[in-house]
Amino acid sequence: MKRKSTTTSYIYNDDEHEHQQDRLSSLPDALLIYIFSFIDTKLALQSQILSKRWVNLWTLLPVLNFDYSLLQRFDHFIHKVLTYRNASIKLDAVNIKLTDYNTMATVFNYALVNRVPNLSIDTSDYLTKYRPIQCLNGTDSLRKLELKGMFEFGRFSVCSGLVKLRLERVKIVESDPFSCFPNLKELCLVNCKVGFDLAVLEVIGFELLRLVISSCFYHPVPYEKLVLLTPKLKVLEISGLIPMSFEACELPGLDTVRIDCCFSYVRAFDRIVRQPDEGEQKVNLIKIFWCLRNAKCIHLSPSTVKLLSLSHDKLDEEPCPFVNLKVLNLIPPPNKPVGELHSSVATYLLRGSRKAVVKTLPGYDPLTFLKFISSCYQ
Repeated sequence: MKRKSTTTSYIYNDDEHEHQQDRLSSLPDALLIYIFSFIDTKLALQSQILSKRWVNLWTLLPVLNFDYSLLQRFDHFIHKVLTYRNASIKLDAVNIKLTDYNTMATVFNYALVNRVPNLSIDTSDYLTKYRPIQCLNGTDSLRKLELKGMFEFGRFSVCSGLVKLRLERVKIVESDPFSCFPNLKELCLVNCKVGFDLAVLEVIGFELLRLVISSCFYHPVPYEKLVLLTPKLKVLEISGLIPMSFEACELPGLDTVRIDCCFSYVRAFDRIVRQPDEGEQKVNLIKIFWCLRNAKCIHLSPSTVKLLSLSHDKLDEEPCPFVNLKVLNLIPPPNKPVGELHSSVATYLLRGSRKAVVKTLPGYDPLTFLKFISSCYQ
C-alpha cells in the first residue's frame, strides 16, 4: 500500500508540475516580454531554447539590461543584440554595466539615435582613467540619465527633454555643465570631482526642484565656490565637505534642507592638509544658512551641529538666518552617534522661529529636550 501511495503521489506531483509548465507557456506574449524586461538581456535571449514560441520574444524587448560579468565576448553580444532586435519596437530604457570605453560609446550613441528616454551607464568596476562622454547633436527624447564611473562630464548640446540627471564618481570639467538641460528637475551629484582649473561650480537650472550634492570636492580639499541659480528649488541636500564659498539666488519656494557636513585632516602626498580649518568651515556654514533663509524644514546631522558648537560663544552675535522655519530636525542619521547641542546653537537656530517644531532624539518629549539643551556644556 505504501508503494502504491508513493507512486500515486509521484504521478500527482508530476501532473502538477506539468500543469505549472502549461500555465507559464500559456502567458500572453505581452506579459512574457514585461517579465523579460526585468532580467539581463542575455537570460532573456537564452529563453528561446525553452519554447519555439519564445524564439523571437527577446527581439521585442522595450528594455535592454547588459552586465559584462555574465559574458566573455561582451562587445560581440552587444553588437548582436543591437543589430538583430526588432527596430520597430521603441526602446524605453537601456541599462548597461561594462568595462570597455568603446562599447560604452557605441551604446550611448545608439541610445541617442534611437531616442531612448532612460539611459544608465556604469563603468565603475574597471575604468581607471577618466574618459570623455559627449552629446554633440543634442536630443529632446532623453529624460533620465545616470552615469557612474570615470567619465569627464562637460557641457552637452541642448537636451531639452532631460528631467533627471545622476552623476556618480564623475569628474566635472566645466564650470557650468547643467544649463544645457533647460527642463532639468532633479540633479544628484555623488562622489564627483571638480577639476583643479575650475574656480567655481555653477548649478544653473530654472526648473530644478531637487538638488543633492554628496562628497564632491577638489582633491584633496573642498571645491572653492558653489553658485546656485535655481529659483524654483524646493529640496537641497548637501553632505561631505562643504564649499569654501556659497552663493544662491533668492529661493522663495525652498521647503527642505538637509546638511551633513564633515571636517577632517586630509593626507596629500607626504604632508597633512587641513583646508579650510574648522573656523573657516563654521563661517562658511553660517553663510550657507543665510542663503537658505526661506527653508521651512531643516535637517542637521550631529557633525553639522558639532561644527556650529565649536564656536558657540560667537553665535550669540549671529542673528537667526531662518525666517520661515517650521521644523528643525536634529535626529541623527542611522549609524551615526548622538552629539551634544549647546544652548547657544539651539538659540541661534530657533531665535527667529519661536513656533518651530523641534524633532530630537527618539523618546524625548519637548520638556526633556529643553532641559537637555540647558544642561549641555554647563
